[in-house]
Amino acid sequence: MIIQSKNVYFEEKLQPRQIEIRKDRIVGVYPYGLFKADVDYRDLIVMPGLIDVHNHGYNGLESNTATRKWLKEWTNYLPSEGVTSTLATISSFPKEGLLKALKNIGDFIDKDNKTGTHILGVYEEGPFICSGKERGAQNLDYQIIPDKNVIDEFNDACNNHLIYVMIAPEMLEGDYSVIDYCVSKGMKVALGHTGATFDICAEAIKHGATSFTHTYNGMKGLHHREPGVVGAAMYFDHCYTECICDGIHVNKYAANVLAKTKGKDKLILITDSVNIKGLKPGVYHFSKKNRTTTITKEGVGYITGTNTLAGSCHKLNHILDFAINEAKIDPVTAMNGATINPMRMLGINDRGLIKENYKADIAVFDKRFNNKATYIDGKLFEVK
Repeated sequence: MIIQSKNVYFEEKLQPRQIEIRKDRIVGVYPYGLFKADVDYRDLIVMPGLIDVHNHGYNGLESNTATRKWLKEWTNYLPSEGVTSTLATISSFPKEGLLKALKNIGDFIDKDNKTGTHILGVYEEGPFICSGKERGAQNLDYQIIPDKNVIDEFNDACNNHLIYVMIAPEMLEGDYSVIDYCVSKGMKVALGHTGATFDICAEAIKHGATSFTHTYNGMKGLHHREPGVVGAAMYFDHCYTECICDGIHVNKYAANVLAKTKGKDKLILITDSVNIKGLKPGVYHFSKKNRTTTITKEGVGYITGTNTLAGSCHKLNHILDFAINEAKIDPVTAMNGATINPMRMLGINDRGLIKENYKADIAVFDKRFNNKATYIDGKLFEVK
């Protein structure tokens, strides 16, 4: 099969190209019109499928309480955003519940994730959080100070699919061996939900931390006498920085500054979508999380009675649109941030580009990134 468009995101440019697909792979990229095309998307944007590495769930449920039935529903929904790969992200929650959900996630990846968005693995955003205000909406009652044993316990529960771990490094009290251990197991380590100093972050990075969780949110801010976590995220050129670029979690000017600081290779756009995504405005009580959340008419979720954000309701294609058209982030930086950068951060080398031998996971958008078609494993996915 050959598809083509005058706006294919290829080699960091929107340009006229054809893409030849066989089975689940891209086997060739050619000049527009060279061969007879099966589908001509004309002026629509054709780009690698979006990758959302920080994504908890939607429609009232999330990875903390994942069942295999819900995981199927979730992975059938995500292609409507142009998302072709994601991570099942967990947060602070009773340990017994997390272990049960992790088992379901691991089994789903191994046995059931045959169609729909690929779940590449598990992202453990909690419960390795700090004790201070930077913990945000995460419940301190379920905090765990990580060590080798708990990493193994969680990884075993999800059939060795734990690939991304967030840690508040000040909670380690100078012993960074758990970061060393995660790195030795091939896991990527992020710093987040942390009130650490710049120096503590620098030490964690020496031990192998390579990323920052939803930069600006849930972390000690930049001060000219103590650069803090935000300062570390900007200073260390080799580190990746997640960003919820929605104008709510992060002001558009702040997002622009972060993007300029990190450049086209280190920014990662995320949704941090939680169970409130897809729900109508109103007040919801989630008994399993022991949390009541108010969703405003603007689609913003707050812990009821506070100004604490309760995660995101946003879609990654809309965040990409906001990044380019509102935050005025360079389009290459933004598009890389939603495709190839998260893959390079995770060390996965078969998707995230329109390139020969890469997965034929492809998304088609209009100029405001409304999804028009999504291909997964080379097949057009019919969004229900």
